[in-house]
Formats: sequence, C-alpha cells, structure tokens
Amino acid sequence: MNYALAPYCIIGAGIAGLLIARRLCAAGRKVIVVESGGDEGSDDANQLNEFGNPEGRYTRQLTGRRRGLGGTSPLWGGRMIRLSPHETSARSHVPEGAWGIPLAELDAYESEIEALFKVASGSHEDLLSDAGTTTNEFPTDENSLIPRWAKCPRFKNCNIATLLKDELKRSPNIDIWLDATVCEFEVDRQSGMLNAVRARSLAGKELLVRAERFIFAAGSIETTRLLLLLNRQTSERAFSRCRVLGRYFQDHLKAQVAVINRKDSATTNRLFGYRFVKGTRRDLHLELAPKAQEREAVGSAFAYVAMDLDESPLSHVKQIAQGIQRREVDLKATMRLSSNMGLIARSAAWRMVRKQLYVPPDIDFRLMVCVEQLPSWNNRITLSRTLDALGAPRVHCDWGPNSTDERTFRAAVKAIDSYWELTGFKEICPLEWVTAAQEEMVPLIDISEACAHPSGSTRMGTDPATSVVGPDLHCHEVPNISVASASVFPSAGSANPTLTIMKLSLWLADQYLRQHSHEKAVFAVHAS
Repeated sequence: MNYALAPYCIIGAGIAGLLIARRLCAAGRKVIVVESGGDEGSDDANQLNEFGNPEGRYTRQLTGRRRGLGGTSPLWGGRMIRLSPHETSARSHVPEGAWGIPLAELDAYESEIEALFKVASGSHEDLLSDAGTTTNEFPTDENSLIPRWAKCPRFKNCNIATLLKDELKRSPNIDIWLDATVCEFEVDRQSGMLNAVRARSLAGKELLVRAERFIFAAGSIETTRLLLLLNRQTSERAFSRCRVLGRYFQDHLKAQVAVINRKDSATTNRLFGYRFVKGTRRDLHLELAPKAQEREAVGSAFAYVAMDLDESPLSHVKQIAQGIQRREVDLKATMRLSSNMGLIARSAAWRMVRKQLYVPPDIDFRLMVCVEQLPSWNNRITLSRTLDALGAPRVHCDWGPNSTDERTFRAAVKAIDSYWELTGFKEICPLEWVTAAQEEMVPLIDISEACAHPSGSTRMGTDPATSVVGPDLHCHEVPNISVASASVFPSAGSANPTLTIMKLSLWLADQYLRQHSHEKAVFAVHAS
C-alpha cells in the first residue's frame, strides 16, 4: 500500500484536472493528482470505460473517452466556442436549466485559455473585422440562424499533457499518481466529510490518499460513477437528500441532414472551407436563433460543415497531425503524403492567398446538425451489477433520444431551409436533403448519434434535492468535494463543452485560492 497526503486531491488528469492542478501549484499549494490511466494511455485502462446501455444508442463510451495523462484531450478535435448568454439563462421551456454562475465570470478566462492553447484572440461572432474583410456571406437572421465562428488550436496543441508536461515537471508542488483508479472512500460519519480515497491499479497495487479537499475532474460519466459509488459505500447517506444524482444525463445529438451541392467547387470552397484568421483555424457555426427556439419551444442547435477528407490525400496531413497530438509518428501517412505533392502545393497556395483550407472538388461538404438535448429525468446513469477488472461496479446508462430532440432537429432543418433562401445559397449551392430531413414520418433521431459531449448528471443548482452541486461547484451533501466537469451543466447549450469546462476549472481553482491562503510543498509521477 502506498500513502499520500496533501491539502488537495484531484481525481482525473485530463484538461480540467491538470488546469486546476497547475493553478493551485503555481500559488504554492500542494496537490496530489490521481489518474486511472497511464502516461500514454492503454487499452486495458480504457476498457474500464465500457458500460451497459440497454437501448444500444450510446455508442461513444469507448471511442469518445480516454483514460491516461491528458485525459481525452488526445482525441479532442479542438473546437472552442463560448456558450451564448441565452443558453445559460432561464428559458421557459427548459426546466431548471439556468446556470448559477454568471457567464461573464467564466468568459473572463477566455483570453488566458486562448494564450495557453496558442489560439488567436478575436470574436466568435464577428469574423469580418478579424479577417480584415468587408464581405459578409453569412448575415445574421434573428428568425432562423445566427453565424458564429469556432476557434481550433493546432492538433499538436490539443493534448494538455504535452502542453503542460515541462511546466508540471518543474513544479515542486504536484504529485501525480498514474494507473490509479479510485475504488473506495473513507467518510467521517459525524461531519459527512470525505477523508480519504483508495485507488487500485490493474497490477494489484493500492494507493491511499488523504486530503482536506477533493476535486472530481474525471469527466462526466466517471465522475458520476464515483459519486454514485461513494453514496453506495455510505449506505446512501452521502447524498441522502439528493434525488437527481445520475439523472438528466445528456449529450449533444448530431445527424447529417444534407449534402451541399458543389457544382461551383471554388465558390463552395470559399464559403464553407475552414478559414485561417491570424493563424487560427475558424469553423462556421450556424446557431439556431433564440427567437426560433422560443417560437418552437425547443433547445439550442447549430449546423456545421463536415468534409469527407478520408477520401482525399489531404487525410494524410490530418493523420500526421493527429499522430503528433497523441505523441505518435505515423510513418505510413508521411510516405503516402509524399506521393501527392501536386495537391499539397495547390493547398498551400490556396491557404496563402485565400487564408482557407483547399478542398478538392470531389470531396463532399456534408451539412450536419447538432442539437442540445433538453434535460430528461429518464436519461440517467446508475451503477451496474456488472463489475469491472478492479472489482468495482461499471456504469449502467439508460439513455436515448426522444420526441423533444426530434422537434429540435426539425426546427433546425426549417431554419436552415429559410436561411438558404435568405442568403441566396439555394441558387449558388443548393442542399440535397437526406430522406429523413425531407419526410417527417422518418425520424431524424433515428439517424442521429451522440457527440461524446456527456453532461448533466451531477447538475448545478441551489436546492440539495434537485441538484448535486451548488453554484460554487461544491457538493451540497459532502462539502469538501467539488466537481469540475460538464456533469454540472444544468443545460448543455449548443457549444462544444471543452472551452466551458476549462473556464469552470480555472474559476473553481481561483475560488479555492481566495478562500485558503496556506499549504506548501515535490513533483513525481508514480505508477500505482
């Protein structure tokens, strides 16, 4: 048995966990980080992510999650866009969907995050002034769609472990334990405080960590599983008043609704190809306008363009970049790329002159719709009767799309059709709708899939009966536990959650620093 002691214990070494650890360590706080996976991740550790889903609809439990130093960041596409104010405000058709943290407080961290990930500053709403152009191909229509622009760091900058590794090595205040999956909890019966966690490795080693404060940053699904396990091990006393732990599990749903006709390949490339502004890739995000949401009583949604680059030699460039993100070298992709230098030259010229990605004429532009699932009581995470390789209960997930999600898809398709008419795109690049988008008797939810953006199952709120954490992100029932994950989102909005998770993490770390002005510290990475 190994033993560790510190004022702070962070469970999870992904983006949230490492950002919090970095912040606390820089202020001289001693931190222990406990991570289920290893330095590079492993198939054995990732198998712990497997769970039961009776409906078979949630297919991203293995492909959308990763255990290891850096968490899921080596798989992250890098899309960064902030939530819109209306998505975190009270909406009449979204029960208890309002956030308890002012959005402005979170957005204050955006420039710091952009600097860390080497992303250029600039508006998500106004690309024209940033790009130095006056041509507005995507006007705002308050009745249908509002154009916004996501920012994407380079693939090599997406892996938080690679980004922070040297800095963390130099820190004297952090102690990282790898291959250590939390399996047991020690709770003080009188105070209700968590005193210690016990972690195990697949090799049979054990670690006991005692701390004053515990931060659960293991991702939405694993964090929820751990809190459910804590509740079970305390005979349901840890969350005795709470009715919603594990409830309201939600994800974004995506479906292809059309193919954009590329009869004029140059024009469609100019309109929908990825843009590069100040060296940062910007992706089009056509968001369902608040008026349209209120009119249809549906959630948020957005449309974006996906490109079948797998059918192009340009895929080799992407494979090489993603290999760098995972700290791997793809020699085969490098060799294949060298045989297509003509295309590479055309792509380089297009990017230099037009500041865009060149997409060959034979590559389809697929129009995708991504919708916000509104909170549903029946979508939930519980503990399974099946045990994992460490002898702990796996996750059981009751989840699936519903009629509300279908209405959101339909509202988005209607708005897209209206927007294509307004902008004249119907003449320039008409949409070739998929069957389900044309025929309402064919449900769009049947061709949809989860985006691997899980959230909601430890939701934030002020009532201990209907929320797991308060607006300060601390558990109502176990006050020395806080949660830094999308699981606290009362509602998901339409934005990719990673940027918001980073903001929440820094905000939480700063709350700790304001409240506590002591604790000192020895960097080490251990195999449990």
